[in-house]
Amino acid sequence: MNFEYFIAKRLIKQKEKTYSRPIIKIATISIMVSVAVMLISLSVLQGFKNEIKEKIVGFGSHVQVIPYKVGNDYQDNPITLSNQEIQSIRDIKNIKHISPIVTKSAAIITDNDFQGVMLKGINSNYDTTFFHNNLVLGRNILTNKQSHQEALISKSIADKLYLKIGSRFKVYFYLDNNYRAKNFTVVGIYDTGLGDYDDKFIICDMKPLQEIYSWRNTDYNSYEITLNDFSLIKQSSEQIYNTIAQDKTVSTITEMEPNLFSWLNLLDSNVVMIIVIMMLVSIVTLSSVILIMIFEKKTMIGVLKSFGSTNKTIIKIFLYRVGYVILKGLVYGNIFAIILEILQKQFKIISLDKTSYYLKSVPIEINIFSIVLVDIGAFVLCLICLIIPAKSISKINPIKNLRFD
Repeated sequence: MNFEYFIAKRLIKQKEKTYSRPIIKIATISIMVSVAVMLISLSVLQGFKNEIKEKIVGFGSHVQVIPYKVGNDYQDNPITLSNQEIQSIRDIKNIKHISPIVTKSAAIITDNDFQGVMLKGINSNYDTTFFHNNLVLGRNILTNKQSHQEALISKSIADKLYLKIGSRFKVYFYLDNNYRAKNFTVVGIYDTGLGDYDDKFIICDMKPLQEIYSWRNTDYNSYEITLNDFSLIKQSSEQIYNTIAQDKTVSTITEMEPNLFSWLNLLDSNVVMIIVIMMLVSIVTLSSVILIMIFEKKTMIGVLKSFGSTNKTIIKIFLYRVGYVILKGLVYGNIFAIILEILQKQFKIISLDKTSYYLKSVPIEINIFSIVLVDIGAFVLCLICLIIPAKSISKINPIKNLRFD
């Protein structure tokens, strides 16, 4: 045990009442609250971003393979990937799933109202987990049935057009300066909370849409590809692009929805501001504590200097002492934050307006790496910033303080 740590430990174990003791308790509580706020802010941010990304990807996947278009070519050109191209894409490490889709804009007209929609045609290979998780009534469509008239609609469309499970509705398609109609039956109603998507997307079998286009069974609008790791989306999209023919290209969800992802990135700045403010509060509080402790222990400092201790040695003693306060606050802050996060995650105590925030409750994502990073960063930064006020020890004259005592 070194000398500085030994003296600091004796100071920590002191039982007598001093005027610095309540200040130290206030500082510990301040650090606890600051750390808890930082951890909860990061958990909410990460949870919110992950939830919104999951919803956006649920409608559009991570990467889409689409026909390559030149200039202002707005025609609905079909696309077909060869078996070799599909296998090459599946062999890419980060690929989770690939499935073809057929989309077509249309309008639903009922006796009460009308609604412009986007029909998304899928087949039995499509992963319907996202829509199953957001299903509020009924069931998913069955694409392996002989009847291809089943449809999955959103709650917002159902409410606006007074549709319910079992309701039949007619969809009108505009094609070649003429209208064509198809009948569908509601078998399920979903609700994701993403108004822009819920207001327009209807999920159905791709067969009726291929008939509208007069396409073959192997013709599609695009192929949706989901990934295992979202952070590798750019790298994976480049790998996919290198495996397909030149008449096809790729588009990532970040390119298709730049406004939403820019908005999500802006949220980072809010959390950074919170962390900066909490760190400043902790540093100011601890600076006051160390100055009060130095003033309170002026006689001890004079004695140590008279026995030959250097300013550096004495500064280390007080940094050890304040380091204990920081660690104590960090431990309490971590416990407090994790308990609140677990309660919110399990019981959804704090709810949100779904129309404004796209979510029913405050989302929480507990990340051990983020917790450790905040703890280490807060501890190191506070200690570094406390070196400046601790240097006031060098101004203490041992002769004057001992004579005063």
